[in-house]
Amino acid sequence: MRLTTSQRTSITLTFTLLTATLTLPLAVADNNKLAGIPQAEYRARRQKLMERIKDGIVVLVGAREEEFGEVGRFRQKNDFLYLTGVQTPSAFVILVPAGLIPDKPSQETLFIPPRNLFREKWTGAQIGPGPEAERFFGVQEVASTDKFNDRLRSLLESSTRSPRLYTIVPTGSAGEITRESRFIETLRRTWPKLEVVDVSRYLAELRKIKSPSEIELLQKAIDITGEAQRDAVHTVKPGVFEYEVQAVVEAAFTRNGGERPSFPSIIGSGINSTTLHYMENRKEIDAGDLVVVDIGAEYSYYAADITRTYPADGKFTPRQREVYKLVLEAQRAAERAFKPGQSTMAQLNRVALDTMKASPLRDKEGHSLERYFIHGLGHFLGMDVHDVGSLADLPAGSVITIEPGIYIPDEKLGVRIEDDYLVTDSGLMKLSRKIPSDPDEIERLMSQSQIHNSAAKSVHK
Repeated sequence: MRLTTSQRTSITLTFTLLTATLTLPLAVADNNKLAGIPQAEYRARRQKLMERIKDGIVVLVGAREEEFGEVGRFRQKNDFLYLTGVQTPSAFVILVPAGLIPDKPSQETLFIPPRNLFREKWTGAQIGPGPEAERFFGVQEVASTDKFNDRLRSLLESSTRSPRLYTIVPTGSAGEITRESRFIETLRRTWPKLEVVDVSRYLAELRKIKSPSEIELLQKAIDITGEAQRDAVHTVKPGVFEYEVQAVVEAAFTRNGGERPSFPSIIGSGINSTTLHYMENRKEIDAGDLVVVDIGAEYSYYAADITRTYPADGKFTPRQREVYKLVLEAQRAAERAFKPGQSTMAQLNRVALDTMKASPLRDKEGHSLERYFIHGLGHFLGMDVHDVGSLADLPAGSVITIEPGIYIPDEKLGVRIEDDYLVTDSGLMKLSRKIPSDPDEIERLMSQSQIHNSAAKSVHK
């Protein structure tokens, strides 16, 4: 029997969709980690949050594909991923603490869109609501998003006390319209007496302390960034454009498994080295320039943030070297001053400033150089490159940066050195210790690179 073109197309489509339906459960059955974190860890995070919040329900709104436009790559919101591990677009989650509904245990329901087999021709097989998704995500119940509004209404109307709902309350500019802000507007319009409470501070405290799984992902992001810094060493030289260094850096991220930069790469040469968040990366590197390379890879939603400063000519001038060594000493002084359970970032910042002030180095007017250290010494690191949580205490399990810098525009001279540290009960563990920062080592690496490049040119001739 001969089939028409239409019949063959129909059979092919049916086979493709059937294959997607059959293969998806196999992928689900083999996966007990979500974005590199075990299911059980997400479950424990949800339980810990519900133990802290006992007087209302928690609702989190996930990201939608539409938020990223045609060129953006979907990325789940950090707080949503932190609690669920769910990367499915357009999802919601509702958490009901134990006892909020009299005599009822805690409840957790994830809402995801139903499968659309036609759309999966573009997206690949997607998981839909039901028992299969419950096993995959490790959540008590996974329902369809079209049931979300009815479920939320039922919970709020059945409450025996004044209704209270915890969610992410956007704090951006008034003109910023997010899915969360629209959700809150709808809540307040529908339930005028509902008290909406920002859950961010509770999540920030949970996220501050990193688990072994999180530290492993952070270390991977840092190691990838180290590879990118090594490639930058081989690329920085007079005549190269800043964007060429950026290209090499971000290629190293991708080559080593990073999904994206954790922030826009900063490649600042000459006068641009004195601009803290310079991101244009368009200038040609000139002889005599210092080049600040402030970069970070993101790996499975966890960010690195490492800065090194390189001399374009492969060797520091005497002035560049003495300023560089002062920045490095300020960093090392802050490291030495850290006391577990006692130090704050403000105290460490003071140590770095005092180190610069005590130095005999001066600017052209005779001023000490601490006035050119114009930013904070560090920040938390995690799912956000400037991660959440108060720097008033630096508890064991948190991850911080220490990044002193001196920026002297009149000399077109900027130096920043930044490393990432795990706070432990016994002190700081430098997670980026394999990435060279000693000036002699940097010059040695750049010298090796120049020899290698010269040899390569001779071979091609």
